[in-house]
Amino acid sequence: MDARERFSEFLTGQGYTGGVPAAFFQHFGPGIRHGQAALEAQLDFFEATGMDMLKIMFDDIYPQIPGIHSPADWARIPTFRRSDPVFTQQIDLARQVVERAGKKAYVFQTIFTPYVSAGCSVSGLVDWDETISPHLLLDPEAVCAGLQNICGVLAGFAQDLAATGIDGFYVSVQGGERARYPRSFFRQWLKPIDLAFLNALRSTGKLVFIHFCGVGMRLEEYLDYPGDVVNLAVHGNGVSPAGAAGLFRRFCSSPPLGGLDSTGVICPGTSAQIRAEVERTLRAAPAGVMLGADCTIPREVPAEHLRWAVEAAHAFRG
Repeated sequence: MDARERFSEFLTGQGYTGGVPAAFFQHFGPGIRHGQAALEAQLDFFEATGMDMLKIMFDDIYPQIPGIHSPADWARIPTFRRSDPVFTQQIDLARQVVERAGKKAYVFQTIFTPYVSAGCSVSGLVDWDETISPHLLLDPEAVCAGLQNICGVLAGFAQDLAATGIDGFYVSVQGGERARYPRSFFRQWLKPIDLAFLNALRSTGKLVFIHFCGVGMRLEEYLDYPGDVVNLAVHGNGVSPAGAAGLFRRFCSSPPLGGLDSTGVICPGTSAQIRAEVERTLRAAPAGVMLGADCTIPREVPAEHLRWAVEAAHAFRG
């Protein structure tokens, strides 16, 4: 059974005939974002880990937005063209990945919500919320005007990505953490833009895989987010894989991807320790779960560690 067949069983939610599917993800670094280096990194990682889906990383995220010094500046940001190199280089990468691996595995393109995209474009991937979060609190109307602009640009970008033959989008969502904004603020300002963006992705006819990135999240605020599969940090949100499956069952035909702590045993563990942790996790998880982690695995963790986890999932017969 190949990766594409195993992931298809996950989507149907009808049980597994070839073991539990699994997938883990890593960032590849600033020098491996597009071109041949990025293509080979994506494919090498997929082959080295033996995982059951291929997620194309997108660490450029969005063109750099100039001139953001105050909250009011967000209302005047430029509308980037779909011909911007940040977009065209990613489209070329997606097309090549599909050509090389699309027959063997489902291919998902990573994409970020307008809120996260905006933050990264101004402050970078690591400190992405350094500027946008305080600006949003000071003048939500101006900042959200900018986010609506970005939403429209990303919707067009998604249409171009869909034309490459990818199977779906892997969407990173943030903003609903309890420590970030009051519930009413999130509902009024961020949630409508999230929903508009997710509906734009769904309009492409592709699968939508939602990754709720962060800890201490108000998961109940996301139950009406339109997606096909979810991934979340069970260890940082006080919910088990079974509990998460129950929460999101209303719109997902299959339980979430996840179960392992992305900074836990899988990082320093031996083969025996990692395989034992996978066994323990899957025995406690609901039937039909896909093994994964809370978030991306640190870059320094060898691909061999991820392969041990994938092999253990494939061998599991619960």
